Amino acid sequence: MARGNGEGTIYKRKDGRWCGQLTIGTTAEGKQKRKSFYGDTRKEVARKMTEMKHKIFTGTYIEQTNMKLEDWLKQWVKGRKTALAYSTYRNYEMMIRNHLIPTLGKTKLKELSARQVQDLLNHKLEHGKVNGEGGLSASTVKYIYTTLHAALEQAVKERMIPNNICVAVEVPKKQAEHKLHTWNNKQVNKFLNHAKSFKFYEVFFLALNTGMRKGELLGLQWKDIDFNKNKIEVKRQLTRTDEGLIFKKVKTKSGNRTIPITDDVAKFLRSHKIKQSEHKLALGAGYYQNDLIACNGIGNALDGRNLNREFKKVIKEAGLPEIRFHDLRHTFSTTYLQNGGNIKTLQQILGHSSITVTIDTYSHVTDEMLYEASKNISTMYKASNNA
Repeated sequence: MARGNGEGTIYKRKDGRWCGQLTIGTTAEGKQKRKSFYGDTRKEVARKMTEMKHKIFTGTYIEQTNMKLEDWLKQWVKGRKTALAYSTYRNYEMMIRNHLIPTLGKTKLKELSARQVQDLLNHKLEHGKVNGEGGLSASTVKYIYTTLHAALEQAVKERMIPNNICVAVEVPKKQAEHKLHTWNNKQVNKFLNHAKSFKFYEVFFLALNTGMRKGELLGLQWKDIDFNKNKIEVKRQLTRTDEGLIFKKVKTKSGNRTIPITDDVAKFLRSHKIKQSEHKLALGAGYYQNDLIACNGIGNALDGRNLNREFKKVIKEAGLPEIRFHDLRHTFSTTYLQNGGNIKTLQQILGHSSITVTIDTYSHVTDEMLYEASKNISTMYKASNNA
């Protein structure tokens, strides 16, 4: 056995190979942690040990964990819960529970390979549905990847693994966007006329006249309406959490915005406020003073699931093409653009962070606008040329 100065212990084994041992730190209980190195020559082992000492000295050594991926994913998503929007947290949790843990959960973090992840994504594209009937969309598979990438990135930051193997994985390309499902003017009018005899008419009306999101509409209060200047201030949204329905500030600076309203919308809101005030007086102390424009019979916040059910009932009874509640926002936007609305203004009304998002979402309309623009350009100089 030979020991060099600061070199650790190096010795020759009975099988002729060399082995070196080096103290790399201490455990939580204060005991020394030793790491072994092997080679065919003493010089080879000494080199490996010198490289390790350099990593320890420079702070680049990472002692990889034996934790399984499923344990880390559960720990990671739980720690992110308070920092994420509830919907984002639930999506992460669902990707972990339904797709990552069943396939990769028993693999140790340090042993997870890019090939395993690539095989998982490829499989999900073909056979990924939980019920086994077909593959998942490219966007869902990308969300699985995004979830794992974020979790592993945090593991790298906490020095549990040396690198994020997801960077070597090819993410499925995004499929062509599905065509937006919207209604034309005739269908909108038929819906609104039919919806007058149903609950939550005020929400349907405002959605089609403002382009606001469902959570924003359900979080709208009377103090957010400026009747003098005909505008709405979007400041909060109603969202569902494990603790129930709560009001939260809109997530982004662009989401906190001002929306113009027409005289007809202002007139409708004034009428709705009068009816609501009369109902308050009738209930007296039994009415909760939450200042909500859209609420249940005693003034409390509406559950979005109840709104969706009522929305589907109206569509069915009116005999209209089925769309989602969120498609009312798309209907508003498409109609706005088709009637000559400015796309930059629409970006601000919708609360998009980038005009690129607005253009990409409503490309079918903007293509028509570009075509109309080309016809205008073609006539710009004809008058002067003929003079």
